[in-house]
Parts: sequence; C-alpha cells; structure tokens
Amino acid sequence: MKRILSLSVMVLLAVALIAGCTKTVPSSGPIDTSVTITDVVGRTVTLAKPATKVVGTHNPTLNIAIILGGGGKYLVGFGNKNMAGSLYGYVYPELDDVLQIGTGRNINFESCLQMGAELAILPQRFADLADQFEAVGIPAAVILPNSESYDTIKKSIELLGVLLGDEERAAAIIAYYDGKIATAQGIANLATEHPKAMFLGASSKLSVANGAMLQSVMLETAGAINVAKDVNGGGDFIEVSVEEIIGWNPEVIYIPSYASYTVDDLLNDPAWSSIDAIKNNRIYVFPSNLEPWDYPTPSTLMGLTWLLNNLHPDLYSMDQVLADAREYYELVYGQSFSAEQLGLN
Repeated sequence: MKRILSLSVMVLLAVALIAGCTKTVPSSGPIDTSVTITDVVGRTVTLAKPATKVVGTHNPTLNIAIILGGGGKYLVGFGNKNMAGSLYGYVYPELDDVLQIGTGRNINFESCLQMGAELAILPQRFADLADQFEAVGIPAAVILPNSESYDTIKKSIELLGVLLGDEERAAAIIAYYDGKIATAQGIANLATEHPKAMFLGASSKLSVANGAMLQSVMLETAGAINVAKDVNGGGDFIEVSVEEIIGWNPEVIYIPSYASYTVDDLLNDPAWSSIDAIKNNRIYVFPSNLEPWDYPTPSTLMGLTWLLNNLHPDLYSMDQVLADAREYYELVYGQSFSAEQLGLN
C-alpha cells in the first residue's frame, strides 16, 4: 500500500512539474484576410477579403480583370458586350452567359446585387458612380485614371491585383510590360529616321491624339514625332481643323480599327491632298482584329511592337511582332493566335 501510494505521489509530482514548465500560448484569433488600396482618385478601398465577383461597364477597365483572371474568372457583370471584341470569344467564351449590368453610367444595381457582386471597378471618368455602388453595399474602386501612360496602366494592374489577391500574377505582368517597353525604347534609339506622325480619333478624321493620350506616348516610344502633341485638351481626342493638319504635314497617319471612316476617305478627300502622308499613301489602320491595341490596357505592348515594325521594318521584323504576340497572349491567357486571327497577314 505504501509503495502504491508513493508511486501515485511521484506521478502527481511529475504532472505538476510539467504543468509548471509549460506556458499557455494565447490564441491568435482568425487570420486577417482584408485588403486595402488607395485608388487613383485618393479613395481608401478596403475589402474584408479579396474579391472573387467583379462588375463594371467600362471595357478597358474590365480588361484588366480579364487579364488578371486569364479570362472571365472574376467577372459576374459586364457592360456593353458589343464593344468586347473578338478576343473574348476565344479567352472568355462564358461572356454570353454573363449578365449585362448596363452601359456607361447607366447601371442596373439590382442586377449587380443579384449576381453577388463583391467589387465594382471604374475608370476615373465614371468616378461619380463609386458612391452609388457603395450606397447599395457594393465596394467600388477607381482603378483607371483619365491620364494615360504606361505607368497608369501598370498602376491599374497593381491596384486590382491587390483587390483580387492576385499580386504575384500582377507583378509578373508588370515585369513583362517593363521589359517590352525597354526593348522598344532601345530599338527606337537605333533608328536614324523619326517621321512626323499623327493618330486620329474614331469618331472624326479631324480629331487627334494630343500628348496626354496613350497613342501619343506609343508613337514617341517607337521613335516617331507626334505633330499634335501640343494641342490643348485633356486625355481625349481633340477636334482640330484640316488647315492645322496641313500645317503640321504629317508623314504618317494612323487611324483606329474602330474608326467610323476609312483610309480611302482620307485618300480621296481633296482637302487632304497636299499632306505628305496622303501623297505617299502612308495611312495605316492600327491593329488588331482581336482587340484594339491602342486602348489603355496591357495589349498596348502589342501596338508598340507593331509600330516598331511599321516605322522601322529594317530594325524590327514582322516575325518579331508575331513572336511578341505569341509570348504576350500565352502569358496572359495561355493561348496563341495566328497572323490571320491578329489581322497581321
């Protein structure tokens, strides 16, 4: 009996000793998965967790979400599907089934709620909609500013990457973007000719891209001189007179693929006949058949490489442009497209 009691005492002493040497680790509580950004108009946007259901109506802004998702992964509400371009038929075939929530500023907020939207993404020109989205309980972020440049596009990718919890992919796309811009600048620096050029708007052949627009930045990166760079106005195409264009006398003219007029409309207009670009038939439709390569989206890189070939074919071949396109579309969508699909054949 004494032996059994002694053993019991020893066990109790051991337990007490272990308990005395063990520290209790307090619970850390639930892991914070919230994400916060300051958007391009200075608003603080905080989500309790990264968004998985995104809505919007502005196509260049929506394109950032499509690129980060490698297709339609994040989008549950779209704007004008007629403006989406043929690219989405390949990389976003589910678009036909996605709800159209409105166009421009005309939003069906009830539809957004019905789809369980967790985030609305907006350009600065629609910034006034942010409060309206938040009034119905949908956080909104203004991710695309009115001013257009490579940096603003990269900033849009970065901001949305945080809000979607996809920062690593966003960083990879931005790094690729930086590399291609550096390559383009290096090629342009080798060029011995820097032609005077002009980029016209879609709605009128008398509207021009000034220095605040991405089209101007692309022209100058590729080694051209934008003759309309100093035209006063904001980040939009500015209407000018044909007399001003004659005075600038551009050697090369570009029109967007979505223009309401054609190359022949310029070539056959007697008022334009004295302009060098007309006399030498150097008017080009800016590609591509898949998507506009002059929109403020990452596909700007493809427009830039096409410009290098168009302006300096001795320094940058069409084979290199097609290789760039394969590389880019495989990076962002895991797909590649033929020259015919791109409209470069």
